[in-house]
Amino acid sequence: MFFISIIRTIKFALQNFWRNIWLSLVTIIILLLTLIFVSVLSALNLLGDQAIKSVQDKVDIDVFFITDSTSDQLATAKGIIESYPEVKDVTYITTDQALENFKVAHADDEQILASLDELEENPLPASFVIKAKKLNQYDAIIQRLDGESFKELILSRDFQDNAVLINRISQITTRLTQVGIGVSILFAVISFLVVFNTMRIAIYTHREEVGIMRLVGATNWFIRGPFMWESLLYAVLASVLTMALLYPAALVASPYVNAFFEGYTFDFVLFIRSNFWQIFLVQMAVSLGLSMLSSMVAITRYLKV
Repeated sequence: MFFISIIRTIKFALQNFWRNIWLSLVTIIILLLTLIFVSVLSALNLLGDQAIKSVQDKVDIDVFFITDSTSDQLATAKGIIESYPEVKDVTYITTDQALENFKVAHADDEQILASLDELEENPLPASFVIKAKKLNQYDAIIQRLDGESFKELILSRDFQDNAVLINRISQITTRLTQVGIGVSILFAVISFLVVFNTMRIAIYTHREEVGIMRLVGATNWFIRGPFMWESLLYAVLASVLTMALLYPAALVASPYVNAFFEGYTFDFVLFIRSNFWQIFLVQMAVSLGLSMLSSMVAITRYLKV
């Protein structure tokens, strides 16, 4: 009996949906726009965080040592640097490794390779590649290096500070997020009002049927059920249509996004595919929250049962 009641309420909900098809379409479109703005906002945050992370991964300090440095001296220096609380990792690059890396980097330049072959000794020094735990800790590491006993062994340092670039990316992402939140809230309010008025009109349109249901002893759940199913239908259709539009949009945007992150292990479409159901569930939660909440308010206020 309960199952039959559910089937009947769903049937009535579908009838209500088709009777007011244009109003239903407007409701779905408003919910759709809200979900699109929320999705775009999330994508901007993702890309901003990924851009910052990508820049941070490229930041390091290259410390080059004089050719007279012995293996024991370099090993001692490496151990001291690894003991710094700010240091995440220290990679030791020997002179042979440095030469090999240089040849690989200039494999297409025959003139440079020929010049190397004419040299009797390896001209490249041994070096350390130092990575900090946090971006703002590189200055502290440099200061420590300047005060160490092995500083006379250091030939040069190479540190490119990307803090300005990271701050700029962070500021742009923050501003876009603020604008996106404002627009999303605006559309969320509009969606709430549209669904509210849609339910109010639906209740008014079916007031005679509701009166008959009361007279024949229908339960409150059975009377309210079709309107709740209808709001659920709005949310589901809006979420499905949003994913149907956003996924092709992601495919179109992917080459440009991947080109921006060229050289980094990030694939925009792969991320969407890997997190497809999580994204869909978040959209469902947003659309269901807006649709069901506004419907419950309308039903409580106008459907006296």
